Amino acid sequence: MHKTDISTLIAYNFWADDRILTACERVSPDEFIREIMPNPGWSSLRGILVHALDTEYGWRSVLQAQDASEILEEADFANISELKTRWEAERTAWLAYEAGLSEDTLNKSYGDDPKTSLKVWQTVVHVVNHGTQHRSEAAAILTGYGQSPGELDFDTFLIEHPEHIHS
Repeated sequence: MHKTDISTLIAYNFWADDRILTACERVSPDEFIREIMPNPGWSSLRGILVHALDTEYGWRSVLQAQDASEILEEADFANISELKTRWEAERTAWLAYEAGLSEDTLNKSYGDDPKTSLKVWQTVVHVVNHGTQHRSEAAAILTGYGQSPGELDFDTFLIEHPEHIHS
């Protein structure tokens, strides 16, 4: 995997996160924390997003060989503003991590068992794909509240950010 490909995926991931978070600013505080049915596993719009953020944080920590035992909890974020602030800190941390990556690092395995250890790039792709799943759940909820985030497609990102097309 090439570093420019991973950089593009990381940029896409945060672009799509931003679209969801911006749409969340247009819902009421009650809608943000309201229990949703059917429950997709995270109870509320806030719960889905905190889980997605926790995954981005947790896997980055693992990749950087940092303690990944802290779990971000829904109750830690009273409103969308607090969640956006924490997500911006995570974006900054990811971009700093990405800046230090090389193609050799991306293509190395990590973990204790060489037979089952993933390569760094595979974990980054997992994080982006995981985010796609939960952004789609959040987008469906937001659309139900009359606040669609709009298109979240990778090609839409590339059209808006052509610098990533040929990188």
